[in-house]
Amino acid sequence: MKSKPFSITSSIFTSPNSQFWNDQDFQITKENFKDDYFLFFSNKKLTYLNKPLQKAGSIIRKQKKNGLYLWCDVSNALIELIEIQHVGHGLRITKNQQSIQFFGYVDAWFKDLKKFCIQRKINESYIINNKIGCGSYADVYKVTRKADNKDFAAKIYDKSSDKFDPECIIKEIDILRKMDHPNVISLLETFETQKYIFLITELSIYGSLDDVITKTPFTEEEILRGMYKIIDALSNIHSKGIIHRDIKPENILFRRPNLDDILISDFGLADYYNSEGLYQYQRCGTPGNMAPEILNDQPYDYKIDSYSAGLIFYQMLSFGRSPFIVEDYQETLIKNQEGLIDYSEINASPQAKALLQQMLEVDPMKRCTINDAKINPLFKKFNRMTIIIKRKRILQDQTVSSYSPRSTSIYQTPSNSPQILKNPKNKSIGLNTLHCLPNRVRSMDSQLFSSPRSCNSGGNSAKAQCKQRNRNFKINVKNSIYQSMSSTKAI
Repeated sequence: MKSKPFSITSSIFTSPNSQFWNDQDFQITKENFKDDYFLFFSNKKLTYLNKPLQKAGSIIRKQKKNGLYLWCDVSNALIELIEIQHVGHGLRITKNQQSIQFFGYVDAWFKDLKKFCIQRKINESYIINNKIGCGSYADVYKVTRKADNKDFAAKIYDKSSDKFDPECIIKEIDILRKMDHPNVISLLETFETQKYIFLITELSIYGSLDDVITKTPFTEEEILRGMYKIIDALSNIHSKGIIHRDIKPENILFRRPNLDDILISDFGLADYYNSEGLYQYQRCGTPGNMAPEILNDQPYDYKIDSYSAGLIFYQMLSFGRSPFIVEDYQETLIKNQEGLIDYSEINASPQAKALLQQMLEVDPMKRCTINDAKINPLFKKFNRMTIIIKRKRILQDQTVSSYSPRSTSIYQTPSNSPQILKNPKNKSIGLNTLHCLPNRVRSMDSQLFSSPRSCNSGGNSAKAQCKQRNRNFKINVKNSIYQSMSSTKAI
């Protein structure tokens, strides 16, 4: 007796016109494939036969009698562990109402494929605990894996929300699956139920750079070491044809309490590079952390991430001061759009200040790329260390959350994307025009935020942050500078 597949009436991952098997060659070298043998039911012989099946990443293939192969990309297919009496444990993969199921030693296949596939029964695998972050588009919960009691973060999208955008969520999932750098967050599993989408990632217990940037006096060498990690990670992201589009201190997480083990997180606004510099949702990011060309409605490329990384560099060198963020939200937008920066607050070596100015160049044609920054002589020591010391491979079972409520991020969907405005290059477009710029907050909530640095889960106003900056924090940087931090804020 065959086990019936679990189904829901409406899945965002269904593509009705797609076939399960096709003869398209995915141009994967045969060395990447190896035969694994499983039991398949033969309708002709009415029994189970031992047959080979091959896998490489998200691609599986089987060989026909004529020697040719049939291929299937199982990305976003439904994957289920099944069991049939007298046959044993098996795996069912379903794509567009077509499925394949096989039995045998399937645990390794399930472990490898669940990153690319969709699961249904989250309650069988995880205990959903308390909410640790909330925003206009998704909430973040702490979850515990039943198999080993390890804690993770689950970003939960409500499919009934009027702001639910399946296309953007599928793109976010696809991008996260491509992440394989030790300083970049990665997706572990994805679940879909009748009402929700769950993205399972690591859980942060050490907070973000934003939590400590105004409290901790970093030395220039520590700052350079941390910046090299960020720049190296961004270089890897860009090498995959991806622009992050929301680089900011809140999205730089600590896997451990030091600048040597940080993570770039939150790919909700990321997109694939377009050679024309135009995107479906052109304006996105967090005011005060964006490249001016975005606010000036100009085409853009990877260099917007270089600019945003430069703003992080600026804040680290100035004890948390932002060149743009002020208490008035509209003034922040204007300052960010004009891109005029006062470097008098920067206490750094001439070489560090020169790199900072190259990253924060208003004209994107003159701005340095991430790869230009990576080979700067300032990072020569860290670059050499990266080559000499083999990077530790981060296990998939990690505990750092990649998600932020991002209450002030701009996130455009077909329902709220504004008309592109025609403005002179690098000219201010005025308060009335800027006021129409969509925020990543509900309109009725926008009055609750006195500055773009505030968040739904509670945050200091710009004035309070300024007071914090003026306090004399006596923290021993070298002796676990974040020992007092126990925040599980999802950032």
